[in-house]
Amino acid sequence: MNDLSELRRRLAAIHITLKADAEEIRKLMKDLLEAGRSIGLEAEKRAEGYALTPSRKAAEIGLPHLRIAWMGDLLTVWVRAPYSLDEMRCEMVGIEAEKLYGMILLGARRMADVLRRSFKEDDFLQVTLPQT
Repeated sequence: MNDLSELRRRLAAIHITLKADAEEIRKLMKDLLEAGRSIGLEAEKRAEGYALTPSRKAAEIGLPHLRIAWMGDLLTVWVRAPYSLDEMRCEMVGIEAEKLYGMILLGARRMADVLRRSFKEDDFLQVTLPQT
């Protein structure tokens, strides 16, 4: 079992940023959402984009989850509330903290893969993901 403080630190390190034509981003949004859904995260619309959580209740009680923000020619993916990962809250929604960590990391990796298929990591795409 990983130390929860280390898992929180790793979640906080997840950042993906893309600067591209707004129409190109719009075309990729379906694939980005599917990348999250493919590992069991539910997409919910937010003012700035989407939240991807294992359940509505998980978001309501403040568990970490992926966020996608899309503003014109800028797309950002990050983890909302990374330091709120704890066993007690996870138990409230029937998931282990390590499993939630794994789902979020895998979702972020799959989203990064979607973007890497269309863009090179340079000035337009920046991806920061923990190793494990």
